[in-house]
Amino acid sequence: MSNNQPDMDVLNRKILDILRMDATTTNASIAERIDLSQSAVNERIRKLKENKVIRNIAAFVDAEALNKDLCAFIYVLVDTPSNSKTFLGQAIKNQDILECHHITGEYSYLLKVRVQNTKALEGFISDFLKTQIGVQKTHTQIVLSSSKDGSTLVG
Repeated sequence: MSNNQPDMDVLNRKILDILRMDATTTNASIAERIDLSQSAVNERIRKLKENKVIRNIAAFVDAEALNKDLCAFIYVLVDTPSNSKTFLGQAIKNQDILECHHITGEYSYLLKVRVQNTKALEGFISDFLKTQIGVQKTHTQIVLSSSKDGSTLVG
């Protein structure tokens, strides 16, 4: 950890765990739960944000409420590093792509995608993915159900 990073002591880890479970928890409530003053909690959270330990505060929205019932993982093979840069720029802009990971093995990237249905998935693959410069091959796996779905870390 670099010198500007806040010390990841027990109190910072407790604050992160509380916020990870419910980002709307007030600083006063956090202070009470970890037996620290509210001003000390405010300062710790400010430093955690400033040093990008807390990168963003977001809501987990039910995909079905947005009519995005189908989840799929798509492996993508991109032919060259220069085309990978272009592909990543487009992938980051695409609202249907929830996650994009550079991976080892036969493929270059693994995407987590949420769309309405199989027809929308077909359109996503045909009209977006396969039209990207350098995309040579894709492999899609449709999620049947998810026992655990989240992107939070446990300290």
